[in-house]
Amino acid sequence: MPKVPKTTRSKKTTTQDSKTLREKKAAMQDEFGRAKNTKNNYKGYYDRGIRILKDVVAERRRQEKKSPGSLTDGVDTDLLEKVFTGKPNKHSAYALELYLTQKCVVEELGKSTADGMWIIGIDCVEGGHYTGEYSIDEETGKVKGNPGRAPQVVDFVKCIKNKARVKGAAATRNHAEATTIEDMRQFMDWSESQCSNEKLESLKFQDNKQMLLMITHAMMRAFLSSGFVLWTRNFETCQIQERDLSDGKGPAPYYLPYLGVFLDNRKGWQQKQGYDGPLESNHYQIYEQKDTPEIDMFTHVRRWRALYRLVLGREFEPDDYLFPFISPNGTIHAKKPMTHDHAQELINEFALGAKIDKIFTTHCLRRGGAQYRFMFAPMGQRWSLSIIRWWGGWAVGEQVDTLMRYLLDSLHSYEIGHGDALYPFRTQPDKSFMAEHNELQPPSTAEFRLFGNQILKKLDGLRTTVSSQSHIISATTSSCVNHSLSYATSISDSEARPLQQSPSSETSSDEDSNTGVMVVPIPGAIIPGVGRDRNAWKRAIDQWFHGDPSQGLHVALKDWPTSWYTGSMRLTTGTLYSNRKLLAEEYESFGCDDQRFTEAYPEYPKITSLLTAIRRQKGRIRRSA
Repeated sequence: MPKVPKTTRSKKTTTQDSKTLREKKAAMQDEFGRAKNTKNNYKGYYDRGIRILKDVVAERRRQEKKSPGSLTDGVDTDLLEKVFTGKPNKHSAYALELYLTQKCVVEELGKSTADGMWIIGIDCVEGGHYTGEYSIDEETGKVKGNPGRAPQVVDFVKCIKNKARVKGAAATRNHAEATTIEDMRQFMDWSESQCSNEKLESLKFQDNKQMLLMITHAMMRAFLSSGFVLWTRNFETCQIQERDLSDGKGPAPYYLPYLGVFLDNRKGWQQKQGYDGPLESNHYQIYEQKDTPEIDMFTHVRRWRALYRLVLGREFEPDDYLFPFISPNGTIHAKKPMTHDHAQELINEFALGAKIDKIFTTHCLRRGGAQYRFMFAPMGQRWSLSIIRWWGGWAVGEQVDTLMRYLLDSLHSYEIGHGDALYPFRTQPDKSFMAEHNELQPPSTAEFRLFGNQILKKLDGLRTTVSSQSHIISATTSSCVNHSLSYATSISDSEARPLQQSPSSETSSDEDSNTGVMVVPIPGAIIPGVGRDRNAWKRAIDQWFHGDPSQGLHVALKDWPTSWYTGSMRLTTGTLYSNRKLLAEEYESFGCDDQRFTEAYPEYPKITSLLTAIRRQKGRIRRSA
């Protein structure tokens, strides 16, 4: 009979003391309890509550000091001050009401803010012992439960939610929507009608106005397609720099070129469990998308960078922003990113021009790009949820509610909607995923008939166009003949009067600004702003003597060629150049001594006032001479 082996027994573990066990329990709850973001949000609510309470207490004490006995609400200010920092007391519920009033009534925040604020109540105070239903002993003042559950607080939260529902119902038509592939097509079609792709690729412009038009359209086509393809929020797109871009080639045997993009600041990746810096997963390979030119980020970014480099007048540097701040006269500040607000203004402007009646926000491109790849792309080009999660930067540890909001809610609305009930060839999306069963059905007789009618309409339109063009050609030819005859009969009079030459495009570009013709800025001739803090004057002087390469000013102003700030450039850089020169020369007259200079000009914290004072002083010297 085989010998039965003895059961392996684990080594006896020593029972740890109660303090250690409590600490381990707390650590377990901290790591695997509420999500990190949720805890951070709760802490934010709590910190803001402390600040609001501090302001309320300070104001009450000012009133008490100014007019003793004027506060008759029965609230003990000293006790009120302690409601969020110790055990709950009889004023804790009152303090929460003040908190909710400030945030949800005065600041007009919504019901989610109310939920987040009142539900935490005093749970985190005194180790979470003050939870559950709220009650107060009127004789002793002793509190039990969470003041956030006090009847007056709960009723107030209901009022806030009722207000939000009414406001939400009224604003249903104005909610922000995802950017669809059709929207992108409208954006690009309108943009190309204003400035063609051929014009952008020519890299030629006649004046400042035309240059600014080309810059705006090239940049926004790249911006919109980047947001839609990378699923970036607008502020994330604005932060992409030259160091984040690279050129690469795909694997054999095709070696297709791609644009490499590294999204260092993507919010989702930083929420990954154990995230400790940049990950390889932040790298994206963007290939050309010929079949969908409206979202062909590869091509749009290439066109924009070519024009950008030309106007900048130099090669890109690692800290140059892909979407920089551009001044109204067309000067590009490569070291300063386009602001989120300006990006929003341009998107609104493009939507108005393209006649897209939607409200777009910072997430619209991100949400639209994700929905397109999940359910609206052609069959065979849709992505799995695994790819969706990776590409959108949603961390594995995150809850699925974000993905649900981005994808499945829209899919559900699409499947249950019946607004197309009158359409003769309904897709019936509720019968299969994205109505894919229609792709497997043979075309009906009605569809063939509609297809034939559409072809006949196109042919009729083509005949009309050809006929009208024939009349135009005939009329143009006749006009040219008449013009030639007129020129031949009048040419003998040319010596009798001076020719009235109309300026060519090249001539108008070189015109002085007094003629009213806008002038193209010289590449590299840029004077960055110096801010408005106390040291702005010092930075302005440094620009004169040393330049500021970090802001794109590679040549010190004192070494600038005259043509960079006079003549055709006078309106672009002339004033700033003169201001820097005046400031630097006056600084030199004090031996470049900061103390002597600032004592002589106490206006120095405000650079505008400082320049005025210097001009006033120089005026006195001239008059006395």
